[in-house]
Amino acid sequence: MTIRIFEPYSIYSKRLAKSGDLITHDGDKAVLTLLNTSELIERDFIAVRPEQSLGELVKVVAKSKRNIYPVIDKNEKLQGMILLDDIREIMFATEKYDELFVYNLMKECPDMVCDMDHMETVMEKFDKTGAWNLPVVDLIGRYLGFVSKSKIFSSYRSRLKDVSHD
Repeated sequence: MTIRIFEPYSIYSKRLAKSGDLITHDGDKAVLTLLNTSELIERDFIAVRPEQSLGELVKVVAKSKRNIYPVIDKNEKLQGMILLDDIREIMFATEKYDELFVYNLMKECPDMVCDMDHMETVMEKFDKTGAWNLPVVDLIGRYLGFVSKSKIFSSYRSRLKDVSHD
């Protein structure tokens, strides 16, 4: 009993606890360990290149069902993003279509998620940034898609139902 005060995990569960893979009695944390970041990536965002003109960007916006446009370079590495709200006023200024470029309009991402991140880390990034969508990259920085709080919450509720029925 004395050892439990100093070491809450057995030698068998200590490695799992360190890696964040141990399912604990903390319900929220336990359910989060069941969610896999790579399975929650939304890939239906249309990426643009920094050298594209405003006119080309407007054509992309017309085809897209999303309001976020990741900016990637020729190596598929994430450079930034453009939000529809940030370009809404200049989208209709046709005289600027050949004068402005994506690199003039893009902004830095509030944070990035790695597809290998534990869900607890992802949620910390959402809390820190206040964002509802964060871009996901692989270990070398290539753009993969976005993860949204909405999708995470939906998956969380679904998993919570599954866990509570067991």
